[in-house]
Amino acid sequence: MAINHIIDKHDIERFTSAGVTVDLARLLRSRHWAQSLSLFSRQAARSMLLGAVRSRFRGRGMEFEEVRHYQAGDDIRSIDWKVSARTGETYTKLFCEERERPCHIMVDQRPSLFFGSTRQFKSVLAAELAAALAWAALKGGDRIGGQVLTVGAERDSRARRNKSAVLKFIHDIVDLNHRLISPPSDFPAVSSSRDSQVAAGSLAHSLEECRRITRPGTAIFIISDFHDFDDAAARALSTLGKHTDLTLLQITDPLEAEMPLAGRFAISNGVVDRNVSITPAIQRAYLQELELQNKALQSAARQARARMTSASTQDSARDILNAVYRR
Repeated sequence: MAINHIIDKHDIERFTSAGVTVDLARLLRSRHWAQSLSLFSRQAARSMLLGAVRSRFRGRGMEFEEVRHYQAGDDIRSIDWKVSARTGETYTKLFCEERERPCHIMVDQRPSLFFGSTRQFKSVLAAELAAALAWAALKGGDRIGGQVLTVGAERDSRARRNKSAVLKFIHDIVDLNHRLISPPSDFPAVSSSRDSQVAAGSLAHSLEECRRITRPGTAIFIISDFHDFDDAAARALSTLGKHTDLTLLQITDPLEAEMPLAGRFAISNGVVDRNVSITPAIQRAYLQELELQNKALQSAARQARARMTSASTQDSARDILNAVYRR
C-alpha cells in the first residue's frame, strides 16, 4: 500500500517535527555545514612511490601535480629527465593522492531503525548522516553512489560526480524513510535470494550487493544499527574490506542499551498488541546477547580493517560528523 493512502501531508509534517520521519529540506540544508567536513586525507606526496602521509585508500593511484627544482633528499626516481635535459637543470616531479575516487554510502532504512527514545528515530539520524556524507564527498570532488536499504526493496545508484547524484540519493532516502510509517503488514515478505545463501533483505545480502556494484578502491560508508549482523554478514564484510576502504557508523539508542525495569508491559508492532513480562533473568539474557553481538561486529570490523563510529540518537548528525571529520 502506498504511503499517501495511509497518511496525509499534515501527518507527515507532524511526524517530521517529532523526529519520526526525515525532513527533505533539512537534508538539503545540511549541504552548508557538511562543506566543513574533510572525509579523506588530501596531502601531497613527495615522491613517486611514497607519500608524506600514507594514503588511507588502497588500490588508488597517484596524480601528477607539478615539477620543481630538485632538492636534496628528493627521490631520484621522480626526476623529470625530459625537463631536466631541456633546461639544463635538474627538475623533479611532484605527485598528489588521486583527487577523485568513488564514494559509496549504504544507509539502512529498514523497520528496525524505526525506533527512538530521545530526540529522533534511528532511521532519521541514519538519513541525516548519509546526506551530510554525500554532500561532503561532492565538495571534495569525489564521485557519489549509494544504497538505501528497506524490506523487500533496495534503491541503488552508481557513483557519479555531480549534484544530481546527491539529490537522487537524498530523494531515495526520503521516499523509503516515509514508507516506514506504513503498517508492517504492508511490507513485502522477505524471501531467499536465488543467487545467494543469505536472505534477501538482510544486511548480509546488501553487503554482497554492495561488493557487486562497487569497484576496488571505493570508499564505502555503511550506516546501520547492524541488528541482524551475523556470520554471513561478517564474511561479506571481510570480503568487501579486501579491496575497498570501509567506515561503519553504528546507529544506537540509549533505551536499547538497557531493558526497562522488570514488570509487565504492553508492546505492539503497529498491528498486533501483546503483554509481556520482563524478569531479571530476561534482562540479563538480553544484555549478554547484546554484548556478544557488539563484540562480533567489532571483531569483524577489525578483520575488514574498517573504521567504526557509534552514533547515538541523543546526538545530532552534525555533532557526530564534526567530531570525526571536521577540518
